[in-house]
Amino acid sequence: MNPFEIIAAVATTLGVCTFSAIFTILYRGYTKATVKEVKVGKRDIALMDDYVYGCIPSVKVRRIIWKVVKSILFYGILLLMIPVFAFSIMNKIQGNVMMFGEHTVMVVASGSMSERNKENDYIREEKLDNQFNTYDLIVLEKVDEAEELEQYDVIAFVNDKGTVVIHRIIAINPDGTYETRGDSNNKSDSYNPKFDDVIGRYNDTNIRFVGAFVMFFQSISGIVTLLALFYCLLMLDRFNARIQEVESDRLEQLLDSIALDLNAKKSGVQAEFCETLYYKGYAYYFNEKGFIGKDEITDASYLEKSNSAAIRVVDADGERHETEVQIHSEEGDDTP
Repeated sequence: MNPFEIIAAVATTLGVCTFSAIFTILYRGYTKATVKEVKVGKRDIALMDDYVYGCIPSVKVRRIIWKVVKSILFYGILLLMIPVFAFSIMNKIQGNVMMFGEHTVMVVASGSMSERNKENDYIREEKLDNQFNTYDLIVLEKVDEAEELEQYDVIAFVNDKGTVVIHRIIAINPDGTYETRGDSNNKSDSYNPKFDDVIGRYNDTNIRFVGAFVMFFQSISGIVTLLALFYCLLMLDRFNARIQEVESDRLEQLLDSIALDLNAKKSGVQAEFCETLYYKGYAYYFNEKGFIGKDEITDASYLEKSNSAAIRVVDADGERHETEVQIHSEEGDDTP
């Protein structure tokens, strides 16, 4: 690594680690505050609203669909990133020459084969149109004998400086070496590779721009960024699970206290059924089909009492029944 790459790697590592630490502190604080508000009842109305709204069949279907879509996207990204990351590391360990049976997969690191230089008449005359761009992922096939290579084949080889080059053979010299040149260049390479220098021949198969991800994941910056991303996702999942757990417990307590079951079927034949639930400044209305709507409480006799109790008023069969249930909230703090 040159000094610039080292500085970039250090700066990226510090930046990503700092972001991860700030994210953890802030979201942990948010989770702590949310858990406390749920436990003391500050979010009861929102929980009840969401429960009632979620009992609507069309809403249930939409939520199920959205949950499935989110899961597919989340695990789809993981299934895509993990193999690319694993491939990148293995490819780096093997010197960017990774064999799969008789084929090799390689990342294009330069643009010397991306264009057709007008000075290279043979490209036009031979109708050579198998160029590729920087960061493309190309497939090379193994070549067993020198006789298998022909003029104008694109080969990958190691030059005298140990660098992997992917260029076109424009001539085969009498001594068996190859004169090579990139399609974008107007001069041949200074080093003429021998057959022993050849890694493989390009078989015209390439995947556009995937190599950019491979090269990024091979770098220290890419590895640190990916690890930080996984860490943040795990922490986010952990904090959200804690909030959902507390909300679920609180909602169960509320439903048990006010005996509310939107899905319960009324026995017998009822001409009319009307239920009103007064709770924390809101009146919730139900009929035999379920939830109708809600309004702010205007009846003074219920307004004050609703802050400390759930008042359930049922009008059915010409009779009116009223039940008052005290809702006790436990003050306290909890940290996930």
